[in-house]
Amino acid sequence: MYDLFVIGAGPGGYSAAILGAKKGLRVAIGESRHIGGTCTNWGCIPTKTYVESVNLYQSMLNARRFGIDAQKPTLELQALVKRKDRITGRLVKGIEHLLNTNNVDIYRGNVQIIDHNKLKIGDEIIRAGTIIIASGAKPIIPEMFRIPGILTSKDIFEMTQVPPSLIIIGGGVIGMEMAHIFSALGSKVSVVELMDRILSMEDQDVSAAIMKLYRRVNFITSARITALEGDDPFKLTATTGTSEVCLEAESVLLCIGMTPYIPKGLEDSGIILNKAKGIQVDETMQTSIPGIYAIGDVTGEHMLAYVAIKEAEVAVDHITGGKKCINYNSLPSIIFTSPEIASVGKNPQELTPDKHRTGTFPLAALGRARTMEANDGFAKIVCTSSGKIERISIVAPHATELIAWAALAIDQDLCVDEFLRPHYPHPTLSEMVKEAADDLYGMSIHKP
Repeated sequence: MYDLFVIGAGPGGYSAAILGAKKGLRVAIGESRHIGGTCTNWGCIPTKTYVESVNLYQSMLNARRFGIDAQKPTLELQALVKRKDRITGRLVKGIEHLLNTNNVDIYRGNVQIIDHNKLKIGDEIIRAGTIIIASGAKPIIPEMFRIPGILTSKDIFEMTQVPPSLIIIGGGVIGMEMAHIFSALGSKVSVVELMDRILSMEDQDVSAAIMKLYRRVNFITSARITALEGDDPFKLTATTGTSEVCLEAESVLLCIGMTPYIPKGLEDSGIILNKAKGIQVDETMQTSIPGIYAIGDVTGEHMLAYVAIKEAEVAVDHITGGKKCINYNSLPSIIFTSPEIASVGKNPQELTPDKHRTGTFPLAALGRARTMEANDGFAKIVCTSSGKIERISIVAPHATELIAWAALAIDQDLCVDEFLRPHYPHPTLSEMVKEAADDLYGMSIHKP
């Protein structure tokens, strides 16, 4: 009999298991695929491994701008795959080591929920006082795209040859990161997006800036796909208003989102699902069935590894008698394009010029950016008429690091004066956000 059984060993699942063990619970975890889940094996880590290689390659191509005479570098996908496998392999072993050292029992195989405290793995019945479901999600593949050879965000990391041309269906976070990677590798990339712009969840000026910077990528927006034939080559037809667009490519990558993976036996239990077809939870991550919790992608709400980890903290805290509740108000968004994109705060559609003020600062006007030969990007801060900060957006090198500090400002409901109170070291990229805040008052010293 376990105090806690966790279904799924992704970031949320293994975090919940380790935290439970640290709080004195007898814990087990079940995983049908690889320890580390999608994030470690087919998502965050593989993508960023490729991105780092691509970014270094592009820096080496511009070495002369830094006063360096470098031989012409080459970028090979097979070498990237080997590097990715080495990095993910080490991380998986590290997670397994953490589970073992915290005395978490690991079960391999599909987990079926029999009732609120009984599970089945293979022929073995396991009992647990509490269950946390962290089974993750799988790529959405509509019937039209169930064609042999169509790639998903998981399949793409198994490729060892760069396709001469690539159609990416979906201009969201994954789609744009893949466009960055494969355009750098030499593919002729087209991005087909249903919405009227790429990265529709970001500010319009962010979308416009990235489209302008990615001149080698063919963007087709407001596009509804009407036909797809494949392969050799794949033929895609889409309508954009009154016109029709026809594309051909050797490969097609589908990046239109993920759908929750509900463990076998759970839907028959009467558990309540939400509009996203994920498991409905309350502010403590408990489901409609007492004693069963759900965290991470399986809830269908915020499919991000760092959200799953925070939800694991809340769930385990509640299981062990705590009073923590989940809060999504200061949830940052990060995108590993070049330059990076990061934002935090209210939805851009909620911010209107008649009720809000905007301050901006261009990256090119920053001394630190000049030393980095980085010219493309900006910081933007939106506040209420009373000065409360509502949203911060950053397009710049290391934006994904800077946003953690911005998220703290949003979480603490800081006003602009409070945000400007600390000293901002020079020369750093952080000055860009400080200058954007100064610009809200028309007091930015360095804004052109």
